[in-house]
Amino acid sequence: MTEKTTRRRFVRNVATGTAALAFGGRTLLRAGHANPSNPAAQPAQEGELKYRKCFLTELHPEEREKGFGAQNMFAVFSDNDIIEGCHFFSAMFMGESATKIAGHGPHKHKEPEVLVALGTDPSNPRDLGAEFELYMGAEMEKHVINKSTLIYIPANTIHCPFKVTKVQRPFMFIQAQYGLKLQETPLRDLVPANMRDKYIFIEADGNQKDVYIPPSERGKPKPKPVS
Repeated sequence: MTEKTTRRRFVRNVATGTAALAFGGRTLLRAGHANPSNPAAQPAQEGELKYRKCFLTELHPEEREKGFGAQNMFAVFSDNDIIEGCHFFSAMFMGESATKIAGHGPHKHKEPEVLVALGTDPSNPRDLGAEFELYMGAEMEKHVINKSTLIYIPANTIHCPFKVTKVQRPFMFIQAQYGLKLQETPLRDLVPANMRDKYIFIEADGNQKDVYIPPSERGKPKPKPVS
């Protein structure tokens, strides 16, 4: 920046792409232009963004709506089938209707898992505005949560049932596994037989491959394999 260039003018020039970034008296890169010392570093063209596939919102429906990604209950969802290299991650808002659905039954994962519950009151973000129960271990140690929290679940640690019991204000619930795909071993025997149909049980080995299913085909029964 020369002595005659004011800070305000420089900021304006950056915004219009006419300013150069200088360091130690050398011009490194002019905003909006390729680096002349690296011809391969060309400006990205519209529709050909190099890092587009790192942004969930920039994926096409057939890229994004795979597996759980096709379910409207998630605010965001991704795994290795949606963004290559991305670990299993989901986030959803839980409202009062969450108290009406079945809880998640006991299970374990071969990879660690992190659960995060966040309140949505900006003036008191630590107040969850809700309450849920989470049981840990084969001992079924009960934990009641009503504050924003993070829960770390080590690999192969039995956890759940999980059940939302009260909701005064919708809260954000985040689930992240260290694996690229959901891996879950259900443990139905930890629940009395007459209670098992009240919980959701998921069985996944982590090797499943999710593909895009057009909306018109969703919900239809899958054809049985021919023996």
